[in-house]
Amino acid sequence: MRFYYKTFARVCLLPYFGGFVLHIFRLIFDPKIEEFPMEIDWFIVLVGGYGGVGLLVFAKRIPFKNSWDKLACGLLVFHLLGSVIVHCYTIVAGNREILNLFPYEYSYFAVAYFLALGLYALRLNKKLY
Repeated sequence: MRFYYKTFARVCLLPYFGGFVLHIFRLIFDPKIEEFPMEIDWFIVLVGGYGGVGLLVFAKRIPFKNSWDKLACGLLVFHLLGSVIVHCYTIVAGNREILNLFPYEYSYFAVAYFLALGLYALRLNKKLY
């Protein structure tokens, strides 16, 4: 359990760095969602699940500064585990049709919130370690 505590917040950084880069890539090259490898879905499920569950398990050990800090952490958990559920569905279904709910223009918004949540995860790492 000690290893998990020492790593979960660091692992939370990975999906946000990757998602930020992926959405910039999408904005520049506009590939079809089906062209992305399924390994991306597996990465999000495994790495996002590891980090998101850690945020839930160790919530009482996170030193929150104020209510806004708690809200930001809640958004991080909601987005991370929500993404895990969506990408788990794509794996089980064997296709990415559900991701067509997010049009090309969504990536402009996604770049911004991936950056914001990634920066929050970075701050969280500094607080915990």
